[in-house]
Amino acid sequence: MAESIEWLRAFITNHNSLEYVIIFFGSLLGAEFALFIFGFLAAQNVVSIVPLALFGFLGTLAPNILWFLLGKTKTVNRIALNRHADTTTSMITQAVNKISKDNHFIAFIIIKFIIGTAFLLIMYVNKTAMKFRQFLYYETPAVLLSLFIMAGIGYLSGLGFTYLSELFNNLYVALGFILLIALLVAIAKSWIKKRFVV
Repeated sequence: MAESIEWLRAFITNHNSLEYVIIFFGSLLGAEFALFIFGFLAAQNVVSIVPLALFGFLGTLAPNILWFLLGKTKTVNRIALNRHADTTTSMITQAVNKISKDNHFIAFIIIKFIIGTAFLLIMYVNKTAMKFRQFLYYETPAVLLSLFIMAGIGYLSGLGFTYLSELFNNLYVALGFILLIALLVAIAKSWIKKRFVV
């Protein structure tokens, strides 16, 4: 992971004019993990915070719009209505509705922080017959919250990395700190998934 962060840092530094494009496509393809890395690089002054917020948001929202549109297709509807798939999708939707107490805003936040969100989002949208305007209304705050949390954790990790590497003058201690934070984030997401999807 440290090598990929260093490679990305060098790439952005050498291609400053592409910073916005890199943030957008990194967020589009890497989702929360990319937001964490960009937050880390923002603490190192490699990327700017305002472009990270704007293009990170757009890059994270774009695939969710695609999943929404995919969830409305006849093909997905036929799959969802299949007798084997219908039971599963109904159980998923009922579990999300039960946890969120039928509040779409809370449901989207739960879906955003669980691994495998694309499948959950497609099924939830398919079963709730949500309109696009409603989808944007509920999905936008969920994406903003995800951006704030993941980039914020990355930013704090970047500050911690700088502090520890200066304090101990040892790169291995600082890299261990980054790996510890990444592990804690992965454990937290796994715990959330087990807590809400069982």
